[in-house]
Amino acid sequence: MKSSDVVRALAPADQAGEDEPLSALMYPLRFLGMGLLIAWLCCTHVASIFPGDVFDPALRSAFDTGMRIGDIGTFLAFVLFAPRIGRLSRHKAFSWAAVALTTAGTAAVGLALIPGGVGEAGIIPASIVTAIGGAVLFCLWAEAYSQMGATRTLMYGALSCIAAAAASFLISTMEAPFGVIATALLPLASLACAHLSFRLLPTERAVAKGVHYPIPWKLIVIMAIAGLLSSFSGAFLSATEYVGAIHRVAATGIVGVVILVMAVSKRDRFDARFLAKVGLPVAVVAFAVIPFVAPMQGYIVSVLMRFAYVWFTFFVLLMLANICYRFEIPSLRLFAIARASSEAALLAGILVRRALWQTDLLADPTTLAGFALAGIVLVLVCVVIWMSEKSVNGGWGASADRLHVPGPRERFMSRCDDLAAQYDLTARETEIMGLIAQRKSRAEIEQELFLSQNTVKTHVRHLYAKLGVHSKTAVIALFEE
Repeated sequence: MKSSDVVRALAPADQAGEDEPLSALMYPLRFLGMGLLIAWLCCTHVASIFPGDVFDPALRSAFDTGMRIGDIGTFLAFVLFAPRIGRLSRHKAFSWAAVALTTAGTAAVGLALIPGGVGEAGIIPASIVTAIGGAVLFCLWAEAYSQMGATRTLMYGALSCIAAAAASFLISTMEAPFGVIATALLPLASLACAHLSFRLLPTERAVAKGVHYPIPWKLIVIMAIAGLLSSFSGAFLSATEYVGAIHRVAATGIVGVVILVMAVSKRDRFDARFLAKVGLPVAVVAFAVIPFVAPMQGYIVSVLMRFAYVWFTFFVLLMLANICYRFEIPSLRLFAIARASSEAALLAGILVRRALWQTDLLADPTTLAGFALAGIVLVLVCVVIWMSEKSVNGGWGASADRLHVPGPRERFMSRCDDLAAQYDLTARETEIMGLIAQRKSRAEIEQELFLSQNTVKTHVRHLYAKLGVHSKTAVIALFEE
């Protein structure tokens, strides 16, 4: 396969062409749109925002439970029907209808049903329906991010966390009922950004008949355990159940800022797996302090666990997106399984903490020590799972009759890896070499890797010296078979 053929395989439907103004305008929509979805998820769980001045703990609990059930049900439906659905982005009418239903449901619950004291029998069905569009949006953005590549996925993911925290903070300053109205409009704005973003992204490959795609279950288990521990940790926030949602908003923004700073300051040495190395000790510390904090200081545990949860979730989703990108694995089923597992674990943790609040167990020092130990054990289980997880290699890709079938993108990236090992290239030089082989211009490389013009020139000069070449044509020739 020639390099020019690989380029078409890597970006079969990239419609950006030479329209740089359109490209420059629409690139930010990728992190803004995802950020608006995260903001909607955050705002609907912050009681001071949704429903605002009117607060009924029983109805709020019913809404949260219904949303979890709706999420899990929708994701399981996607898991079952993923082969028939194919690319979710091509079902525009369905996505608009689902998200419009979510907007209407959010407004109805926040403006009428909860304030009107309709009762759990009315709140739960309405919240189940409201969750459908959120699940659709999550899978749409998963498809988009799975076509961006490692660097862009990392950077846009971090920026989306910052955008989500900023949007949530802005909405929190609004008076009722404007906060609820703004929250209800977030899914529609996110969907508009998603469909515009797909105009600049390669089209996800269709599922080939008779081809099997393995599921990285260990990564999904880590995500589920993180969700369970995060929601369970709220048990130590006595009488302040919904403060945990505020902690998650803050943790989301902090995680985004920290990852962005790390990625910018350590461009050549930043490893996405470092995210797990940071999240693990934070989670251990969160549980270790449980026996030593007073009931009203439970926010310490909550903040630390929310930070660890967001950090772990970011890590797992980034790894899943990278697997989908490199091995051209359809994203819908994979991300639906991951999200269904996470939501089920979150719901289980919520039910456990509500049950604990009905007992005196949290006042017993011995019991608290037991909870702390159990939490640390689960975190260590994550360590064992993570350390035993295979690296992203040929085992993840498509297989037919139990034989691995590498796709064009995998073959191309494997060639990049081989050349990197042969010529002792850095991770950044390898990325730039791959983009040059795809005939990307210097301006496109700067944009994709978030690098300045001088930085790209320096990397290209070092790359050429190591490869012993003097032009893009010579680099492209290295990929000819």
